[in-house]
Amino acid sequence: MNISTIAALAGVSPATVSRYLNHGYVSEEKRKKIQEVIRQTGYTPSSSAQTLRTGRNNLIGVIVPKISSESVARMVDGITEAVSHSSYQVLLANTGNNTERELEYLKLFRVNNVDGVIFIGTLMSKKHLAVMRSYKKPIVLLGQQEEGVSSLYFDDYGAAVQATECLIRCGCQRIAHIGVTLRDKAAGRNRRSGYLDTLQNHKLPMEDALIAECGFSATDGMQGMAQLLERGVKFDGLFCATDTIAFGAINQMRENGILVPEHVRVAAVGNNRMSSIYYPQLTSVNLSHRTGGIEAGALLMEMIQSGSDVVRSARMQCRLYERESTGATMRN
Repeated sequence: MNISTIAALAGVSPATVSRYLNHGYVSEEKRKKIQEVIRQTGYTPSSSAQTLRTGRNNLIGVIVPKISSESVARMVDGITEAVSHSSYQVLLANTGNNTERELEYLKLFRVNNVDGVIFIGTLMSKKHLAVMRSYKKPIVLLGQQEEGVSSLYFDDYGAAVQATECLIRCGCQRIAHIGVTLRDKAAGRNRRSGYLDTLQNHKLPMEDALIAECGFSATDGMQGMAQLLERGVKFDGLFCATDTIAFGAINQMRENGILVPEHVRVAAVGNNRMSSIYYPQLTSVNLSHRTGGIEAGALLMEMIQSGSDVVRSARMQCRLYERESTGATMRN
């Protein structure tokens, strides 16, 4: 069974069948005829032959820092939805937050048989940027914004502003922050800047003693809160860089007899599935991770199909969900 046979059975030319198989324009009438013949015969085109004709493998590489992360899983879900509409398949590379492994996969996909790459970045270095800028194939950076690389990023600064503003509206006058390393431009630097700028705008205390830095896990959040409590600083509000950090911080406060929201009101960023289930329900800002994945996938597909090397960037919107941890009684 080959293209000529399919064409004869469908009553169309071999060129029309070729266009159909390579996602070119075919009238709806002819498309239906070809689809019916393929369904009846069970014909599967040779992937190697298609690659020779089109120069494409219909594969994209996706590099992720930690597949167990809910935000990353949402982004990957969005990516796969976007690329599946173009009959592309995804090769997933999980780096386990290892920056050297990220560089290895970036270099591997640069020379391997993928048509494009989406890199969900965290701690960006000069080496990362040098490799990405050396790409001859389309690449999209998701979750971070960098000059010279097409990027789809989230409004981390705006999310921090919304969360901190919410705490201020609730009457908080001394707001602490548990964040992550400033080497992480998005979750670290941008979210801390949003927090600090909001305090400054409202002429509220900005003290180093009110800021603790930790990792991304709930255990890290407990340790970050332990740092604040050991310092003996007083605070009536807490902004956490992520929901998971907030869960750990609330647990640590509970162990020390500090109640949320009675004694301390808490807001965070992420709006993961546990936010509306945890007790108390967590006020959090949604960054639209799944939609971001869809948009990044669509951008990469457009770059692959158009052959354009124009660098483009887009920022996703965020939305605050107020819940019990800041005193709200409504359930979202």
